[in-house]
Amino acid sequence: MPPVYLVRHGQTVWNRDGRYQGQQDSPLTVKGIAQARAVGRLLAEVAGADLTMVASPLGRAWQTAVIVADCLGRDSADIALEPRLMEVAYGAWEGLTAAEVRARAPEAWAAREADKWNHPVPGGESYAQVAARLEDWLADLDGDGPVVAVGHGAAGRILRGLYLKAPPQEIFAMEEPQESFFRLHGGPLRRRSRRRLKKGCRFPTGGALRPVTGLLQS
Repeated sequence: MPPVYLVRHGQTVWNRDGRYQGQQDSPLTVKGIAQARAVGRLLAEVAGADLTMVASPLGRAWQTAVIVADCLGRDSADIALEPRLMEVAYGAWEGLTAAEVRARAPEAWAAREADKWNHPVPGGESYAQVAARLEDWLADLDGDGPVVAVGHGAAGRILRGLYLKAPPQEIFAMEEPQESFFRLHGGPLRRRSRRRLKKGCRFPTGGALRPVTGLLQS
């Protein structure tokens, strides 16, 4: 498998408001745009010139990928859209907060919580179904050149879990950072990030790769 640099889209309006997005969409916030630029600049330090860019076709991932591509000196036309990287579909819950779902559909919430890996949201997908399409995407990767893949939070956790061969409970506990990227290649999962973004979207220089062998800690 070639090196994969896994990026989550920047913060969106629905992220800020705590709403399930799934395969619906909301635009990047000012903070989200700054996060995408920060990740793009980090990638420019390590990814090299001979890389391939792929992104989920959902608007927030595409917008992030375009910003990252600009930081890498690449044209947005070079970004391939990959539907298998799309976020978990949350069906009837998309656009709602967790509190709203629990109030409106307590039985459906409880049924999913009882078997979160296998039980799909009404009208949506299970984690197991998403894992199958992501595993298929990983199996199709070939060549030696690095791949920058811009995707989502839950789908990104599942993808990292597949790489680590982690059990579901570890995948559920993983972080979903929006100011970092993960490198998947030939050993421990590695995360690179800068210190937390300051007010005004400024960020310092530096930041080192650090190995992650299990759960990702804050």
